[in-house]
Amino acid sequence: MEDSSLLAFYLGAWLVTALVTVHVHWRRAGGGVGLVLAYVLNFWTLHWVAGPLYLLPWYRYHDDYFVKLGVEQSTYGMVAFACGSLGLAPLVTRLFHCQRIEGVSYSPHPALPAVYLFAGAGSYLLLSSAVGVLPTANALISVGQYLFVVGLCLQCWVSWRQRAEHKFVFWLSVAFVLPLVTILSRGFMGYGAAATLVVCTFVASFLRPLWKVAIVGLLLMYLGFSFYVNYMRDRDEIRTAVWGQQSLFSRVDRIFATLRNFEWFNPYSERHLQRVDDRLNQNVFIGAAVSQLSESQVYAYGETLRHAFLALVPRVLWPEKPVFGGSGNLVREYTGFRFSEGTSIGVGQVLEFYINFGTLGVVVGFLVFGVVMTLIDMVARRQLRADNWQGFVLWYLVGISCLQVGGSLVEVIGSAGASMVVAVLLNRFIFTRLQKQPARPRSFFSTPQVTSQQSTSRYE
Repeated sequence: MEDSSLLAFYLGAWLVTALVTVHVHWRRAGGGVGLVLAYVLNFWTLHWVAGPLYLLPWYRYHDDYFVKLGVEQSTYGMVAFACGSLGLAPLVTRLFHCQRIEGVSYSPHPALPAVYLFAGAGSYLLLSSAVGVLPTANALISVGQYLFVVGLCLQCWVSWRQRAEHKFVFWLSVAFVLPLVTILSRGFMGYGAAATLVVCTFVASFLRPLWKVAIVGLLLMYLGFSFYVNYMRDRDEIRTAVWGQQSLFSRVDRIFATLRNFEWFNPYSERHLQRVDDRLNQNVFIGAAVSQLSESQVYAYGETLRHAFLALVPRVLWPEKPVFGGSGNLVREYTGFRFSEGTSIGVGQVLEFYINFGTLGVVVGFLVFGVVMTLIDMVARRQLRADNWQGFVLWYLVGISCLQVGGSLVEVIGSAGASMVVAVLLNRFIFTRLQKQPARPRSFFSTPQVTSQQSTSRYE
């Protein structure tokens, strides 16, 4: 079988597995709050999107052989993730008698979503200050930014349950502005786009009917790719304006210049395809590592996993800790590629699992991730349905930290630990006066026209 046929087979198996996983979660009652969907979409963006480009007869950019090897390993990872999510996770819940939160509900303070929004916005601003560079504080403030995303999710949830559709549209619209905010303030689109994706997948977890959500999702996906290729075209000019400390007016004018020359994504445009392939193709690095390790056999044998767990120790307690955020030189070391000075390349979970234990590491690693992401997703959903917003925020914030498919395990585990600390501090100490109390017979969201039970059935 030719390489192109193998590539098509792996891409097909990858896509079918992903669609089945998403469909089952989407249809399953109490399946989650969109974390599994967000993980699959992040995975798809970095490991599937660029693959089909090498089936096009008019396009070539990277080494086809490396792309095929990378897609093969990511397919094993996707299948393992699906097995963990759809098979092992339900088994774990039954084995450990994880019960639903039946008959228990809370009356959350209505100010909580706004407080989370302010806390997240404050963290975003604080990260650029002198406090943001301090050891440990940097990690806490970095994950604290996602409290703004959590606040948006809760605002969308409340608006939908109250049938305040104008408010729902407003808060959802705010999520779509986030990429522009991060571009104007820091010169990066990725952070804002990741936040928008989290809000969209959260909303998709309760919106119905599913076919309408899927159609809107496909349209937004095309719009997102179109915006991406335009951003990549003008990225250097945008960053010159932002990093050069030009006025806000100059930065906005630079963005409007990009929008005035907007190009819709065209699969027949080689320039567009290269912009996608250049930054959204982790398969090339995986394939190069597979090729190099097949000869050298010098695997990491768990070294990066050990570093990941050391990341849980705060630097303020261990100043000489030899572990730092980011991927370091892992990609360069295991692929043999050389990059320009200052270029940051994330190792990604597929590559990191592979450089430790080969294909077995990829399968076992994603099997575990499938279980963990699904359990977090399910628990967060149950907390949300019981109106335990503070419990929801704890689990959801940890889940968001696990969505870094293109980052290192040091970043994932370190962020997850910091997320737990941030959520606990906010819920226990800062929000003392807003503590939740057991609900009265009438639901907090009840209205004279809609009972709590009727409202629930709308988004089942």
